[in-house]
Amino acid sequence: MELQLALDLVNIQEGIELVKQVEEYVDIVEIGTPVVINEGLRAVKEMKEAFPSLKVLADLKIMDAAGYEVMKASEAGADIITILGAAEDMSIKGAV
Repeated sequence: MELQLALDLVNIQEGIELVKQVEEYVDIVEIGTPVVINEGLRAVKEMKEAFPSLKVLADLKIMDAAGYEVMKASEAGADIITILGAAEDMSIKGAV
């Protein structure tokens, strides 16, 4: 079992400060959709750089252009990327 910390209503610096407080207790840091909207994939990049031993989840909720979006999130350092189950099969295949 892994423990995931979801960051939704913080900026990058606030998120990093929060993770510093709980780093030893969590396995996955989720960069929530609101953070991605406000800060971009830079939030994923900076979190992974600050905590390379933790998994970083980019909660992008991808529906289309999945291949491209997964590639960009991976380049930013995301270990896990969310895709909506209602996405077309081609989007899911593109992400994989």
